[in-house]
Amino acid sequence: MKKISKDRYVILYPQYFDSKLSRKMGRRVAKSLAISSPSLAKIKEACEKLGFKTIIESEKAHPRLSNVKSGRLIVLCGDLKKRKLIQEISKMLRGVVG
Repeated sequence: MKKISKDRYVILYPQYFDSKLSRKMGRRVAKSLAISSPSLAKIKEACEKLGFKTIIESEKAHPRLSNVKSGRLIVLCGDLKKRKLIQEISKMLRGVVG
């Protein structure tokens, strides 16, 4: 992967948006904004609709679920805070999926 400065990107895992997981297991959004079994492709599509560039790393695992290699997404988001980015993506996912 190309070297990217830390203040320019955010790493996202599908578990952040999974309605089947508890907050303790990695979900970062309210259940009302979460979806069932989010995929990297759906999250990437939502990011692109919001105008963010993304890089997929499919062989990575979420730290809480290190035995499940669900992958992760690197989102180049500029000055946008991670929490705000996750909320925006989650709203977009509800529109993409639901």
